[in-house]
Amino acid sequence: MGNSSKPTLVWFRNDLRLTDNPALAWAVEQGGAVIPVFIWSPEDEAPWSPGPASRWWLHQSLLALDSALRGRGLRLILRSGRVLPAMSELIAETGATAVAWDRRYEPGMVVREERMRKSLRWT
Repeated sequence: MGNSSKPTLVWFRNDLRLTDNPALAWAVEQGGAVIPVFIWSPEDEAPWSPGPASRWWLHQSLLALDSALRGRGLRLILRSGRVLPAMSELIAETGATAVAWDRRYEPGMVVREERMRKSLRWT
């Protein structure tokens, strides 16, 4: 569904690394700009919302990820709020024609991913 001349958003979630990251590798293969994104959405994560220790770890991990991305000429875009509206806004702002993300297996996340897949389907 991507177009090599258009950007691809890479939605970072739990897998905050550059090496051995299938979503990132796929986005790079598309040939267009790669736009890394993280959306802080504890309301979408319920009932698994992160506690204080997890939030501290997340903050440190996002700083490290952004630093690694900057070393490759990219910048991590941070947003907060519900994922689908935030992602739709990012698509409109960037002109992205594809979104890549790592797969999650928690039952609530599987449902959300399917909803996202259907909502973001380009015609």
